[in-house]
Amino acid sequence: MLGDVAAVLLALLDAHPDGAAWARPWLTQTLRANLPGYDDALGDLTLRGWSVGAAWGNETLVQSRPIVRNRDVDPIDDLLRTPASCVVAAFSVHSAAREGLVATPTPALSRYRRWLGVRVGTPLPANRASGLRQALPGFLERHQVDRSDGELVFLSFLAKLHDMGGLRKTYSPPEIIRQALQAAVDELGVEPPHNVMVSDGRTFAMAHHGGALLSFEPAPDAGPARFRVTGSATSGPRTNLLLHTPQAPVQAPMQGGERVGEGVLSIDVRTPRAIER
Repeated sequence: MLGDVAAVLLALLDAHPDGAAWARPWLTQTLRANLPGYDDALGDLTLRGWSVGAAWGNETLVQSRPIVRNRDVDPIDDLLRTPASCVVAAFSVHSAAREGLVATPTPALSRYRRWLGVRVGTPLPANRASGLRQALPGFLERHQVDRSDGELVFLSFLAKLHDMGGLRKTYSPPEIIRQALQAAVDELGVEPPHNVMVSDGRTFAMAHHGGALLSFEPAPDAGPARFRVTGSATSGPRTNLLLHTPQAPVQAPMQGGERVGEGVLSIDVRTPRAIER
């Protein structure tokens, strides 16, 4: 059990809905076993909302469903809506016993140009948040939408990336992205947990401090080689599903998943099984 309320982060790398036949069945099976609340029959936790985003070419596409009152809508439909190489999502999980209470809003994905980001973790003190806002360059300060902690941390990361010269590049080098993400987290001035996922569509990066991060891949015999939207042939599974929860699921803590250590990491979505630090 994850308590009354939990925020869960997910990243699906090399996520093409027109890919091999295992994509949706495997994803459904994995989420049913490991995403709290996805399969309501397993307990009293249920999904109450989610925010899903993908960087596709020069566009960032976000689908937010902050409150979901029934399961007529499947989050997998939103995860596989675009043939993007990286999909990032945040889920809000509540106990069914809290039915009469106001639901905590789902952590929303933030976006800027081709960048997407989402953060969950220790709330920022008001004075610290004010200092971080004042440190934002004007073009990022004017981009604030909901003024949440998550958006502020995302924009602070972009400010660091800008200082390092990475924001002006079409695609920033992964090592610069990791450095900018580490610098942004170091400036928070709060104790863990704090977990931040960012992506420009080619590189996925995460600052992981606290909670459990699991990495899943389909079985080797999950499906035949297929041609994807890039026109290049693939053989075998080239998918990495990263799932972060406040703690590992109790009923099925691994289910074929591999525990990923804490720290700042990046993954090139063209080689989604290779993690760099």
